[in-house]
Amino acid sequence: MKAPTEIERICIVGCGLIGGSVALALRRAGFRGALTAHDAPGPLQRAIERGVVDRPEASFANGALCEADLLYLAAPIGAILDFLRRHGSQIRPGTIVTDAASTKREICRVVTETLPAGVWFVGGHPMAGSEHSGVEYARADLFDRAVYAVVPLEPGSPWTPPEARFSWLLSLIESIGARPLVTLAEEHDRAVALVSHLPQLLATTLASLLVDPGSDEAPPDEAAEELRRELARRLAASGWRDMTRLAGSSFSVWRDILMTNQPLIGPILARYIQQLQHLRESLEQGDYQALRQLFAEGNQSQRELREVHYRPFEKL
Repeated sequence: MKAPTEIERICIVGCGLIGGSVALALRRAGFRGALTAHDAPGPLQRAIERGVVDRPEASFANGALCEADLLYLAAPIGAILDFLRRHGSQIRPGTIVTDAASTKREICRVVTETLPAGVWFVGGHPMAGSEHSGVEYARADLFDRAVYAVVPLEPGSPWTPPEARFSWLLSLIESIGARPLVTLAEEHDRAVALVSHLPQLLATTLASLLVDPGSDEAPPDEAAEELRRELARRLAASGWRDMTRLAGSSFSVWRDILMTNQPLIGPILARYIQQLQHLRESLEQGDYQALRQLFAEGNQSQRELREVHYRPFEKL
């Protein structure tokens, strides 16, 4: 799908995996306007050298108004919040501001405290990414067929764009290959606590067991324990690799996600711990009927997930 042609300048704040991939996807879709970027000197220089963006966005450092028609915030959550507080007043009226942060409630709250009247805001979260970070890993097809959460503010908010501009943003998201799904901040954050944030914590915890298995049977010495770990590493096949792939993610990115969504992650994590305890008791008691039921529920969940992702996309 071609990118909408109604804008001439796009500024991307944060030249990492997501920001860089958005820029490449827009070029693939036919956007021929100016692509500027705001970031630290190192990532910014690498983005320019790769041809991801055209040049630095100088307005924020110079104290001037940014003339971009679209401002795409692709930095970590804490950096986005800091950017809005420091530079929100430099965004000109008529600009559409959107973001790619993994949690939405805090972003939406700070938007209402920092953006001038006449600036439009629609939150966003592409459900695509990688355990790698940095513009070096950016690619134009990152968002192909990915669900893209679109999170407007509450109806009637002065920062909510007119219907025509909102539809334009949806078209832009479709042009980079993604499938927009409109939801509200609270519902988004509750859902991703289960399907995104919990898996990250589980993968990280599982991978850590290979560093410290914590066996109840104390090994005779550290050398023997290392031999056990080495044997486990050599026997680890695709199942272990698939389950622990997310353990390669950077805490510098996840720190802000966990901080801003802790109230919703906590109850989901408690529910999972309860399920694990039930699993342990079933094993200890030899209750294989309970285990059969657990496998049946897992099988059903996987079938339903495949049906959702492979049927024609539709709005909720």
